[in-house]
Amino acid sequence: MGRKSSCCGATALEVTLAILFIAMTIVCATLIALMVTRTTHTDPEPTAPPPSPPPQNTPYLIGVGRADCTGPAADIPLMGYANTQQKAAGIHTRLYSRAFIIDDGTRRVVFVTADVGMISQRLRLEVLQALQEKYGDQYRQDNVVLSGTHTHCGPGGYFQYTLFMISSSGYIKASVQPLVNGIVKSIDRAHQNMRPGRIYRNRGELDHSSINRSPHSYMNNPEDERLRYKDNTDKQVLVLKFTDLDGDGIGMLSWFAVHAVSMNYTNRLVSSDNMGYASYLLEQDKNPGELPGQVRAFTCTCMSNTTCDEQTVSSACLCQTKMCAAFGPGDDMFESTRIIGQNIYMKAKELYATAVEEVTGSVQSAHQWVNMTDVSVPINSSHTVSTCKPALGHSFAAGTTDGGGDLNFTQGAVEGDPFWDGIAGALLGRPSNETKECHRPKPILFNTGEMNTPVPWHPQIVDVQILTVGSVAVVAVPGEMT
Repeated sequence: MGRKSSCCGATALEVTLAILFIAMTIVCATLIALMVTRTTHTDPEPTAPPPSPPPQNTPYLIGVGRADCTGPAADIPLMGYANTQQKAAGIHTRLYSRAFIIDDGTRRVVFVTADVGMISQRLRLEVLQALQEKYGDQYRQDNVVLSGTHTHCGPGGYFQYTLFMISSSGYIKASVQPLVNGIVKSIDRAHQNMRPGRIYRNRGELDHSSINRSPHSYMNNPEDERLRYKDNTDKQVLVLKFTDLDGDGIGMLSWFAVHAVSMNYTNRLVSSDNMGYASYLLEQDKNPGELPGQVRAFTCTCMSNTTCDEQTVSSACLCQTKMCAAFGPGDDMFESTRIIGQNIYMKAKELYATAVEEVTGSVQSAHQWVNMTDVSVPINSSHTVSTCKPALGHSFAAGTTDGGGDLNFTQGAVEGDPFWDGIAGALLGRPSNETKECHRPKPILFNTGEMNTPVPWHPQIVDVQILTVGSVAVVAVPGEMT
């Protein structure tokens, strides 16, 4: 009976498997050795780093707030037209203070725009005192800017200088307290709802809403200066859009150069005028039927010689100056307010919706008191001049095309009138030779800088401020810029 042979007792199959196993082991060892040798003696291949995440700008802390500051609505002189007969007799629209707080984690700034003609030193100091009592040094003279929409139909009586108190029948506490309380409350509300957010900027131009009310005077500017601009007024609308980190809107702050005088000098209703109406429309878009919600505010820029009255005429006319008043574009002041306000609203709404340029960077602020009677101004490489005490000329008494003066003075007057000069000199004193020479060629009618009875007539030391948020700078000055 036959059997299959084996080597050393192993079958042929087992021998074959053993040989294959040994061969595979040798091959694997050889491959490993080659790989080690390559790694040891060859420079490693450069590898691309993983993609970096997109840069994340540190968000700001942002707070917005609004509060009513309407005050009395009857028998209070309205501030703006310097018309002592223009006393409140009802309400057209309520007045609001709108506040914005921006904090970069180290510093914060506050910007307030209120529906008032302007901010007086007294009003500002009373607001700062109230903030100091509540918040200590968090909100101070250097980091709080107060601004007005320049409506000419808000209550007066909140100034401390004689010139402004004449037209508003003195200091009126009933006007001051609602303004102080409203401004402080708007800052309170902004302080209480601060949250992380972002700011975006956009700008565009708005036509058919403002014109130059002194075009002949503008032509006296040097030609090379006029050639730098396309128009004789600033048509730019600047919008700052505030959002939370999800991109949902928090508020909007916008600048546009136009006088808030759609409600003319015959009006006797408290009104926020065209700027306030534009804010109302934007806020109703986002807060239908409820308050406070999002805050949408407008404030002043270089609006000194702009007017919303598109059917304008010169005050230097042959008839009585008071009759040479501009109006329009509507058939009455209420329609004009609606038209101009609607135009501003539509442009700001468009710019808000398309704002994508983010504002980033630190927050800074500065404040300085300036003696405006003694500021040196270099006019060229070899000549420097100095400012002097304030004074009002004959053209001041002419008013503007938005509201002429009571007497028949004209704009642009460079010669005095012996009759009026004699009366003013006898009642109020004649200006010094130094003041006359400094103001030349303007003929001085009221020498306010040298009049201090019963209190100073005109401020001489004023405060100026600047706020910066990243690349956005806001300059606050006590005057109207052209």
